[in-house]
Amino acid sequence: MSGGSINKEILFNTVKSDMANGTANAVPMIKKGFPELSNPECAELVSILENAITSGDADKVSLVVTAPPSFSINARTTMNVVQSMINGAERNILITGYSLSSYFSELVDTIIQKSQRGVFVKFFVNDLDKQPDFDKILRYKGRFLKVYNYHQDDDKMAALHAKVISVDQRQTLITSANLSYHGQQGNIELGTLIESKQIAKQIEDVFTKLTFSKVFTEV
Repeated sequence: MSGGSINKEILFNTVKSDMANGTANAVPMIKKGFPELSNPECAELVSILENAITSGDADKVSLVVTAPPSFSINARTTMNVVQSMINGAERNILITGYSLSSYFSELVDTIIQKSQRGVFVKFFVNDLDKQPDFDKILRYKGRFLKVYNYHQDDDKMAALHAKVISVDQRQTLITSANLSYHGQQGNIELGTLIESKQIAKQIEDVFTKLTFSKVFTEV
């Protein structure tokens, strides 16, 4: 390696190693190859490479549909996707509930069992006082099952309207469907299943910031 040039393959592998091990070897490598660059400029280049590596993962997006039984479409059903995601969660679950009905009692049991086995669950709820079907979840909240409430006294029309399930920081369902019978079987609902670590992290960051800002309160 000489001034003004860098072996691209070595640099790429060094950045990947930095991401995996939390080291910072790529910045001095760039600085040695291009001494005219400042340290912040070298760090910015590393950040660009990290984003390129992350986005280079095989992200997948697929259509998820709730539709009448007679309606045939080449897409996965909302109910099957929701069940598969929750049943398959191994590390963490982030889920929002604008409306939760007793139709989901079996999945509620699964979520509780997952938390008791060490899967970290964060459940974001809209106006908990008007959600009697959350009573069972509240009985089991604890170290691995956290419940956060959204309620705005100063704006009665404001609501947590996002319907999101994200598991293991790799799969995210964003949908118009509530956690109810009609949301899963009776209505016409559309959503997307996104298999992307980057999107899952962005979702996690959004709700973390909203929690720190006291938009949600832990119950």
